[in-house]
Amino acid sequence: MADTKPYGDVTYADPGYLDAAGNPASKTGKPGVKRYPLTADKVQAAWSYINQAKNAGQYTTEQLASIKAKITAAMKKSGHQVNAGRSEQAMDVERRYTPGTVEVRMDKADQNRIGGYAAVFGKLSRNLGGFVERVEAGFFNQSRADGWPGVICRYNHDDNMLLGTVGGGTLALQIDDQGLRYEVEPPAARNDVLELVKRGDVRNSSFAFQVIEDDWATTDGAYPMRSLVLGKCVDVAPVNSPAYPDATAGLRSLAAHFDAPFEDVTELAQADELRKFFVTTGASPVVVKKKPNTWGTAAKAAIALTERDPWA
Repeated sequence: MADTKPYGDVTYADPGYLDAAGNPASKTGKPGVKRYPLTADKVQAAWSYINQAKNAGQYTTEQLASIKAKITAAMKKSGHQVNAGRSEQAMDVERRYTPGTVEVRMDKADQNRIGGYAAVFGKLSRNLGGFVERVEAGFFNQSRADGWPGVICRYNHDDNMLLGTVGGGTLALQIDDQGLRYEVEPPAARNDVLELVKRGDVRNSSFAFQVIEDDWATTDGAYPMRSLVLGKCVDVAPVNSPAYPDATAGLRSLAAHFDAPFEDVTELAQADELRKFFVTTGASPVVVKKKPNTWGTAAKAAIALTERDPWA
């Protein structure tokens, strides 16, 4: 028998309109399965999923409106901004640097291609600002299933250094046991990048992404660890000077996971004390107490933190 409460006894946006197979429960007579949990750590993923055509199309107009209204209300309650059918916080663009070999290969048409691994699965990152991170093997599955929509390749993530696109047939992406591999056929105008790769001046890669679902735990050494469970690939890039990653989106995710004020999380991150969120006494985690609502100048400063240029 299907589990009608897959995330336990919490509030759901979908009270059980569909059965386990995704068919209307009112027609099949089978038990309805509750979907789209409204907890602080899941509501952003719920908003992303319900805005996908294949998921939204399973419901009637009235059901869909009800589900979206509940998710929107829960997101606002959790401090997330909702705009144009998506959560701005959920759609932060993040970048990560991937050490490894970038090389030039000749294809069957005697065209030079630059290739390497943009992301490696299961490997812990360096310290990103109080926590480490790893990419789970299924992180790019949705992007692959959707045909890698809009994914491009740029040298050093620079808009003026476009190397290829999936849409144009000049960028190929492949997932294997090791990670996400890319091969791009750069234009003749970018022979300078080809030369840099051939000479060994460019040896590493990077990828930009948006997180749909992540999770938090600790490493064997009890250090905070973020797992990237499911997301959207935005671009891949051969890089020679990777920028230090911006941890703001990850810290917001941790704040939502523990229902803690963002300013408290950033203070602990700066002191390298995020592990305090994971220390347990008995069965309850030690969580920083919420502060009163912030107003005036302090509120404007907090909002400014969420409006940083993701490419800076």
